[in-house]
Amino acid sequence: MLVSAPGQPGPPRVGLVVPRSVGKAVVRNRIKRRLRHAATQTALEPGVDYVIIANRKVEEATFPEIVGWLNRALEAP
Repeated sequence: MLVSAPGQPGPPRVGLVVPRSVGKAVVRNRIKRRLRHAATQTALEPGVDYVIIANRKVEEATFPEIVGWLNRALEAP
């Protein structure tokens, strides 16, 4: 899930939420690293704050799938 809101002028800011129900700390940190890198591969608008809320699917997905999910979420109204 991707939530966005107007933010301060400047580069986009990204916050990551990976709940404990996804797995132990090692798994959650791996998911955060993958999401952080995927966010760099998408066209995030400057001056917007984004929050990405992850679920268990992210751990098993390929990197192109994650980037595709983020791109589709950015296109949605």
